[in-house]
Amino acid sequence: MKSLPGRSAYTGTLPTGCTMCAKGAKMVLFISGICDAKCFYCPISEQKKMKDVMYADEMPISGFRDAIFEANMIQATGTGITGGDPLKFYERTSDYIRALKDNFGEKHHIHLYSISGSKEGIESVARAGLDEIRFHPPEEIWSHMDRSIFRDRIKWARDSGMNVGIEVPSLPGRTEDMKNLIDFSRRMELDFINLNELEFSETNFGNLLGHDYSVKNDVESGTKGSQELAIKMVKDNPDFTVHYCSASFKDSVQLKNRLKRRAKNVARDIDVITKDGTIIKGIIEGGKAEEIMASLTSIGVPESMMQVNSAKRRVEIAPWLVEGLKGKVQYELYEVEEYPTWDALEVERLRIN
Repeated sequence: MKSLPGRSAYTGTLPTGCTMCAKGAKMVLFISGICDAKCFYCPISEQKKMKDVMYADEMPISGFRDAIFEANMIQATGTGITGGDPLKFYERTSDYIRALKDNFGEKHHIHLYSISGSKEGIESVARAGLDEIRFHPPEEIWSHMDRSIFRDRIKWARDSGMNVGIEVPSLPGRTEDMKNLIDFSRRMELDFINLNELEFSETNFGNLLGHDYSVKNDVESGTKGSQELAIKMVKDNPDFTVHYCSASFKDSVQLKNRLKRRAKNVARDIDVITKDGTIIKGIIEGGKAEEIMASLTSIGVPESMMQVNSAKRRVEIAPWLVEGLKGKVQYELYEVEEYPTWDALEVERLRIN
């Protein structure tokens, strides 16, 4: 068993898609929130769940240009396509795969998650250039996969030349079902099986409690017992690729690395990038932007060290200058930490005066 940060672990060979995700090098393309499955553990947010919307990472998109823009912003070497169910919209998905491959080349690795898949849809995304497909069979059929449509789906995908795996959450109390699923994956000679830590979210919280699951501690969103079961599955299968991905690995490694990549392209000379990939800004509020700028200029702040943010109706300056403005201006002074994402989510705000 090989260990990864955040108590993630694997046997065999880590899937290419996972290797690139760990580096923060994969853009997440959310193709649609529509899905015919009713998985009780689905963590998708209210703004996306069962809504036909598209996102590239945190950015809402409406076309190929938006997706390519975001991929460039994080210097993506690949893309992970998710939903909803991307194969329910296989023509749209195929179009985006082709657009990404045309723009970034064949080396731009693309993987996709799906709970369904017609022969036509699977062959369509394969022709478009999909490299890796990860099937997500419903938990109620894990013990009788040999009698399910997934046998055919796996064959269609393998015949189309793609790497094929299974990816599901590690559900506490379902040890035998998970063993059966891994045994099926081995018999089908799949490339891997990924077991994700079951996580609580705003949308699945009630459902998980209804299944007698509980949060493992006060600071993490993972479910008690999910990690232990997944690691047992990894240890018990040394001769097959079983990969456990923890919630903390997704947050502290994958997300952090992606933020760092984007921060390098987003940050200005007046911003400070933290070790976590967030951005520190100096903020001045409490007046009209023009008046604030004039006031700062009058006390010697260089124009190159400040900028108007029209969308947020504020003036932004180099954070190392904020402390020196105390007592010199009548405006509100802050130091703000934000994500370098499209929505510039504010993490923390500190009042200076």
